[in-house]
Amino acid sequence: MGLSAIYVCNGVGIFLLSMLWYTSRAKLVRHHAEDRIYAFLVFGVMLACFMEALSYTIDGKLFYGARLINYIANIYLYSVNLLLPFCVLIYIDLGLYGNKDKIWDKFKPQIIIGIFMFLMNIVNFIVPISYVITDQNVYERRPFSYVYYFVILYYCISAIFLKRNYEKENGAKSFFNIKMFLMPILLGAGLQFMVYGLSLAWLSASVGLVGLFMMQQNELAYVDGLTDTYNRQYMNVILTSWIRKGKNFVGAMMDMDGFKEINDNFGHSEGDKALKSMADILKNSRKDHELIFRFAGDEFIVLKLITTSEDLGPYINEVNNQLEIFNKGNDPYKLGISYGISRFNHGSIDSFMRELDTKMYEMKASHHESNKNHV
Repeated sequence: MGLSAIYVCNGVGIFLLSMLWYTSRAKLVRHHAEDRIYAFLVFGVMLACFMEALSYTIDGKLFYGARLINYIANIYLYSVNLLLPFCVLIYIDLGLYGNKDKIWDKFKPQIIIGIFMFLMNIVNFIVPISYVITDQNVYERRPFSYVYYFVILYYCISAIFLKRNYEKENGAKSFFNIKMFLMPILLGAGLQFMVYGLSLAWLSASVGLVGLFMMQQNELAYVDGLTDTYNRQYMNVILTSWIRKGKNFVGAMMDMDGFKEINDNFGHSEGDKALKSMADILKNSRKDHELIFRFAGDEFIVLKLITTSEDLGPYINEVNNQLEIFNKGNDPYKLGISYGISRFNHGSIDSFMRELDTKMYEMKASHHESNKNHV
């Protein structure tokens, strides 16, 4: 592969990533952990495209510092080769489960292997086991370099199993198609593994990040912008999928008590804050893979696949506990909910939703009557 072709491949990669950065800036305003990982991936791969082109350019050239520059470029490239698939693994986990506190517990083997390989990359500067930069400043691959490809494959397989396990527990997450990201990377890395001298890995990674960006756009279509819960559109996708597959599930429709009074007395900005607080309570109360949706206005839906005799009872208890804690705070209003719970046995989405709505309004009427009696 000539220098001109290498420049074209990596130049296209840099161009694609520059466009991605420009078009995805709005997502970074959310300050989500997965968004910061995505930004790191974009900049990391962009720099890798430059470093690979630089390494090929100075390979065999003799000038002061050329060999050191070649080593620095390759140390970076080997390091990012590991960081890229690992960061994608964490990105997927955060996107699916949203819990960054258990990363070490869930991915201890992957982290340990990554640290070991990174140390070997540093050791290679002294004892060339992965590659060597000769006295003529020529890069030569050594046998241990192939281990990096197997570690990359291990990370990719871990990501596939992570997604598959989530789907078994919760049903398919239709907007998150991991193949759109992994296939270009595996194809590019595989070709570069088999054919020495090819420069396709980082262009492939750039294409993979384009696929990741497309998945992000699909995700935005399914997430409520105010509460950061799933929206009604995605709820219909999930329910349709579960009913088609014959899954057993239970649902709860929740309506915030006194939400109109919060808006009337404190303004709509405070009402938005109350909605966010309620959504946070519903999300933080999750016990066993409950899915939270903003249905309409101040109404939320909670869905859960039934794998045992346990229903939403423990979840509702935790929501009530969280509400008690919130209502002891300094906010000028109290939060409460009326809810209706129903198991899906047969029928349509509409009939299931009508049953939830009826049961929820029965509790709503009971709360209203109780409040009248206390006046």
